[in-house]
Amino acid sequence: MKKHKFKYTAGRALRHIVLALWCATTAFPILWTLMVSFKDNSQIFTAPFAWPNPVINSNFSDIFAKLNIPRGFLNSIIYSFFTVLIVCILSAMVGFYLSKCVRRKGGFLYTYFILGMMIPVQAIAIPMFVHIKNFNLINTSPGIIITYVVIELAFAIFIMTGFISRSVPDSIIEAASIDGCNVFGVFVRMVLPLAKSGIATVGTFVFLHVWNEFFFALILLAKPELISLNLTTYKLRGQYSSDYGLLAAGVVILAVPALIIYALFQEQVVKGLTAGAVKE
Repeated sequence: MKKHKFKYTAGRALRHIVLALWCATTAFPILWTLMVSFKDNSQIFTAPFAWPNPVINSNFSDIFAKLNIPRGFLNSIIYSFFTVLIVCILSAMVGFYLSKCVRRKGGFLYTYFILGMMIPVQAIAIPMFVHIKNFNLINTSPGIIITYVVIELAFAIFIMTGFISRSVPDSIIEAASIDGCNVFGVFVRMVLPLAKSGIATVGTFVFLHVWNEFFFALILLAKPELISLNLTTYKLRGQYSSDYGLLAAGVVILAVPALIIYALFQEQVVKGLTAGAVKE
């Protein structure tokens, strides 16, 4: 009994040590960036890990003076919102179709959709650019939104198909069909309310991906009035030297909305990832 208790205590202590180390390595870059945002270059180079002395409060005000942060922020919100909206609708519809309408026959389609997760986005950059250019969508909001939808759809379908398959009972769908609901009615009135957690999970991850996306925004957007907050912050980088305090302040401004969104939807994300894991 004592031996078993010792093993349990040792295992629990080891688990807590690993988690503490993981939390420390995750939190350190965030805290260090926040600290650097209140320094100038001389403090960063001489004492990179020391507390700011003196505290430079002008970095944040200088960013708003040098860059059009509100416009970049609005563009990022627009791109993220419409991408999340379109991806959530399409992935929920496809997930419902694959998990409840075709079942065994949908295996090929499901494999076809999730193959998109195995292809690096950099591999489709050139054909994507060519197609966007052929449709005259370079330097347009619809062009970048369509690109983001294409990139995120495979992951969203993967999540929503599994969630609807396990968390939406067949009996509810059959009862709705017997009562006279068509397929669209079943989807809107039955499936969507039961799939709220899955939709919140997809929406949160897609928002974070789009908000942090840099590569396609860099090659598809050049007009100053259309660039995202990522590209706006990128302008702080100099050709030969950079003010790293300003860069850190820009990173903090960029990260705050993403942290707020995740904090607001954290509970729904956990529910969406765990709901239906055990079949009753």
